[in-house]
Amino acid sequence: MRQVPLAEITPHSSSYGDPNGRVFWWMEELYRGIMPDRVGFYSHLFDSGVIRQLVNQKFLIESEPVDLSLQGFGLIVKHPRLSFVSYPFEWCAPMLKEAALLVLDLEMALFEHGLGLQDCHPWNVLFEATKPLFVDFGSIVTANGNNLWESNGEFFRYFVYPLLAMASGQTRIARWLLHDYTCGISEVEADFLTRRRGSQVKERTRKVLRSFGKRYPGRLHFALRKGLRLLDRVFSGRAPRLHESRIVYLRRLRTMVESIVIPRVPTGWSNYYDSDFPQFHPSGDWQQKHSSVHKVITNLKPRTLIDIGANRGWHSLMAAHFGVNTIAADIDEECISQLFYDARERDLPVQPLVLDFTSPSPGLGISNNMLPSATQRLKSEMALALALVHHMVFKSNLTFDQITQGLSDFTTKYLLVEFIPKEDRYVKEWWTPAKSWYSLDEFQRSLRRHYSSVTLLESYPEPRVLLLCEKQ
Repeated sequence: MRQVPLAEITPHSSSYGDPNGRVFWWMEELYRGIMPDRVGFYSHLFDSGVIRQLVNQKFLIESEPVDLSLQGFGLIVKHPRLSFVSYPFEWCAPMLKEAALLVLDLEMALFEHGLGLQDCHPWNVLFEATKPLFVDFGSIVTANGNNLWESNGEFFRYFVYPLLAMASGQTRIARWLLHDYTCGISEVEADFLTRRRGSQVKERTRKVLRSFGKRYPGRLHFALRKGLRLLDRVFSGRAPRLHESRIVYLRRLRTMVESIVIPRVPTGWSNYYDSDFPQFHPSGDWQQKHSSVHKVITNLKPRTLIDIGANRGWHSLMAAHFGVNTIAADIDEECISQLFYDARERDLPVQPLVLDFTSPSPGLGISNNMLPSATQRLKSEMALALALVHHMVFKSNLTFDQITQGLSDFTTKYLLVEFIPKEDRYVKEWWTPAKSWYSLDEFQRSLRRHYSSVTLLESYPEPRVLLLCEKQ
């Protein structure tokens, strides 16, 4: 057994409170050390095939014991390194809903083996493209003997209440409250966000269940009536106590979460590319911009890419179609939600996120490092910034230096950015003498502060251009 030198490991910044183990980096690989008094328990889960079953069901991240030893731990487990780490306040509502359903499915699968989760908050879930995975291996424990679901309150604060607030049109506020990773959204806050008085979330949830029944007349009415009675127990703090009742309760809760409908709120940008969404292989429908971006991506073959200001994500989906692990970032919630469904339907490696380039998610926690910033977590080998710069200059009042610095923070090597000159019909409407510095020459000067090479490429329509930038 190989001994890992303690001086060579780097503790994971988010792994500090788990009584069962700690996550750490060693030689650019991710491991989990299991406390000596918990080795027997987790070894049995491996030996009995429970962990393999959960991994095969796509509930749990890949987890394998390895022949390593580290001072202070009795067992070392290796996990894969995911392409990107994102947090709940960056997910669109459909992603939060998918994460909630994953937690419930995992809890039900665990309970069949007499197990459960000691923590079920969304920071224990990461997305591999559009697929959620539970990553906190150490959260698996023996189920409480009285069969109460200990994590019920936590599940409501971090999943149910935020989803109900989003269903009431309060997506932006719900997202910001999810920054509070120690509390989530309380029942009182959920009441307020859903425009109810007093303890009214129960009634809203009952309506969700009733509306679900209306959409399926005559099929699930008996089960829904039982679910409504069970809901009264949930909100009064009386969870089911029998083994069968707990499974029934979790199934009812899953039905309720699944039936939460997040309303579509079309924006000025959500239909922007509806008439310009061709196939992802070169074709006669492609414009020069499509061809130029495709050529750059297929020639350079970046492993990871972030598309900043992705909108509906055609370029993100195209890059993913050619095997690039991609983040599609945009401030428009509706665009990101539609892109999530598109990427999931096509099974492409795209993770869409709600992210504002002018205010990317900062680091949180002690020393702002417990939850690292977006620029740390999402930095990619290549960044795309198409039809973005003119918006940042004329609508967000940023300078070229601010924009090029911000873009540089998201890429380790390449940037493909579009410049739209003042002769363009859209920029013409916005241009003022106060922005006389807005020119291609000035933009290139700013880019060269961060990149050793800047090459001009054709875009569409003229006189727009693309600039391919490379760091040393």
